Amino acid sequence: MGDYTQFMAEQESQISPEDENYKEKLLAVAGSFRDFDKALDEFIVQKGFEGDISDIDAKVKFIKGKFKDEEIPIENRNIKNWFVNHVRSDKRLIAFQFCFAFHLDIAETQNFFRRIYLQRGIDCHDITEAIYYYCICHGLSYSQAQELIAKANPDSKKRPIDFNGDVLFTGTIIEEIDRFETQEELLDFLDKNRAQFGYNNATAYRYINQLWKLIGGPKGIANGEAKLLFPAEKVIEKNRAISDIYDQIFGFKDYDIYDKNSRLFKVKTDRTLQPILKGNSLIHPLASASFPDRQGLDAILKGNNKSPEVVRKTIILLAFYRYWAEICVKNNNLYCEAQPDETARCMASMNKMLTDAGYPALYEGNPYDWIFMFAAQDAYPLDAFRFFMRELYLNKAETES
Repeated sequence: MGDYTQFMAEQESQISPEDENYKEKLLAVAGSFRDFDKALDEFIVQKGFEGDISDIDAKVKFIKGKFKDEEIPIENRNIKNWFVNHVRSDKRLIAFQFCFAFHLDIAETQNFFRRIYLQRGIDCHDITEAIYYYCICHGLSYSQAQELIAKANPDSKKRPIDFNGDVLFTGTIIEEIDRFETQEELLDFLDKNRAQFGYNNATAYRYINQLWKLIGGPKGIANGEAKLLFPAEKVIEKNRAISDIYDQIFGFKDYDIYDKNSRLFKVKTDRTLQPILKGNSLIHPLASASFPDRQGLDAILKGNNKSPEVVRKTIILLAFYRYWAEICVKNNNLYCEAQPDETARCMASMNKMLTDAGYPALYEGNPYDWIFMFAAQDAYPLDAFRFFMRELYLNKAETES
């Protein structure tokens, strides 16, 4: 574990909702996540950069040289912009070009996406990325990858996932590609299964559907927990709206959040939490972007395409809630203290879902992941998460007043 990752991990156990300076500590954490250029600094040092790390021109020259050696085009101004203006590159093509330019193996490539780009790793349910996977595994060059992509002629059109028909899961694709010894075998497989590459995230969608059945049904975890949350009310076992259950998950259900004179207090009527999250100093912009909402989950449950970031964040939210709320319901105790081994079990179950679906495991340096890793180490994880969400709300209310 590097110094940065170690530092962010330590913050998880050093902050508690009961701290008098809780808000100040959260502000410090939100400002501690490193920019893209700092992540690149660590990467290029590991890959042989021996110059002054504060010398931007030297770093640009080093990266440019690696790209030039592999005949990969990149402009100096783009590289310089990362270091001068702290601009984050989110273009997956550039990430792959980095991997080829620095001769990363498949494990290093997946780690580059997880720790530097803060994105999912190679998506082999995309023909172009499946070819990149094959080429990286076989030590082929970037130019050879481009030749294969041209021959495969990938179609970028996406279609909804139909779980009633044949579904080619990403894991199966990877198993097939790993068997191929020749480029011809790869191209033949891609061509014969072209229709099966018209959707993404099949495994992730399956997991989300499974989680939601456990959470949202008439006898689901959410209704079971509602009986503990609102003992004075008669909780009717029925299917509930996604927005209603999300209010409960976030701790906003029946929370005093209305003010006629403010445009902020619209949690129950808005389709997203963006009025609370956007521009909130307590949460990093990368965490608030694509934050799970009713629209996203509704689209996923219908099999419609959503961005990988929305899908990954939805898995994390639902898996976290399912794990801890289920313990509360089984013990008939809203404030059931987590046992010593339960945090590790929760993290392991969440990571299994993520990695099975082709997503990177939880990472302390990812601002969204950190929220759940922080809450999970608390004695009362679900309450800690809700306390964090309410603190976001109160901070936004204070700054907007």
